[in-house]
Amino acid sequence: MVKDRFTANPFGGLALSAADSSNLLDIVNTIVHTSLERYENFWTIEKAKVNTDKWKLIKSRENTHVFIEQHSQRTSSHNQSGEYIDELPSLLSVGTTSGTLEDVMLGVVNPTLESMRVKASYVNDLSAAAVLLNVIMPNQVDPFRSVVVKWMELDIPLQSTGLVHNRDYIYVEATGITETFDGERIGFHVLHSVNFPETHSLPNRVRANMSICGFFRQVRPNLVSVYVTGIMDPVGNERVRGLVVSNMASALLSTLKYAHCGQMKKLAWALGTAYSKSKVVGAPDPERVCVTCRKTVSRRVGDFGKNSDACKLCFGIICSTCKLQRKLSFVGSDLRLEQRKVAFCAVCMNNTIREDACKVARRQIRSDIRASKASRKMSVFSDLSTVSSDDPPREPEEPRVSYGFVIF
Repeated sequence: MVKDRFTANPFGGLALSAADSSNLLDIVNTIVHTSLERYENFWTIEKAKVNTDKWKLIKSRENTHVFIEQHSQRTSSHNQSGEYIDELPSLLSVGTTSGTLEDVMLGVVNPTLESMRVKASYVNDLSAAAVLLNVIMPNQVDPFRSVVVKWMELDIPLQSTGLVHNRDYIYVEATGITETFDGERIGFHVLHSVNFPETHSLPNRVRANMSICGFFRQVRPNLVSVYVTGIMDPVGNERVRGLVVSNMASALLSTLKYAHCGQMKKLAWALGTAYSKSKVVGAPDPERVCVTCRKTVSRRVGDFGKNSDACKLCFGIICSTCKLQRKLSFVGSDLRLEQRKVAFCAVCMNNTIREDACKVARRQIRSDIRASKASRKMSVFSDLSTVSSDDPPREPEEPRVSYGFVIF
């Protein structure tokens, strides 16, 4: 899917009252609690076995499978053309993914436009997106907890022909850690359609609806179980509905890449830390011996002054055989995504990937807080520097109040 159609906000400003925000949190909590009951039943009563009389397999990838419910008795609906649709499609995705629960949650959480772009580059789960409003942001106590109102668009096959339009969604996305009824830690991920007067329909898109909740559970060292249920209203006739359902099923399979996304985030964070340190103390000039196999590495012609043979974390030399490369994603100040291959030695790669994702997330949050404070100080200094000593003192501005929030 395309990763460059990310925007600040296609709807302008969106502000919620304290009551509206509280209602959103109530919706999220209700979805998590209700879905958790179904998940517990699937895990304990059904022994994590899918009833194939009820569910039809429609897509699989590696150890994860997506099913659609057959012959359900849910409420019928009408599409925008008034055509009668027997039922709304319900999806179930179950399987496993390599990694830790914390790696998965680090890959899942994406409360900002920058983190959405990075996640999409690794996970390939959506086509275009925007953050409309942050309700809860990750913090030191709960680094994976977020509640965000977003817009996203999913490309539909044949949309370029004009026969069908892409589907877009206004939704609240929530992530976090909760517990099962017997006290076991599990991660959750909610995407639930909402609507506001400001979030009008966009040209050449059809506004669809969804309600999805996923749970992630550590079942063995380096193995996480995935359980996702969802109901959706694709809006359209049977042929279009089939395209939308297939598209959403592919999006559900993207959960396989969440842990990988979290691990790549850890590598990118370690890379930034090493780069910042090297700017202060300078990068070392290592001996031309591979830090992994101890083989002498000759300098290539035209490579003087470069460090293409060095691990970008420890700056030790690595031979072509031992060099490990990973494609990492970065978002610049202009919000453009950049991807580049970065070389690591085996020790640095292994140590970084195995690092506690909670600690990495907390360090990232502390860094963001420091950067935000520094930015505010620079802004205040800039404002003060533009005031001439001959100018009369300005009256203090009243804080702007918008739906219960004070905006300074």
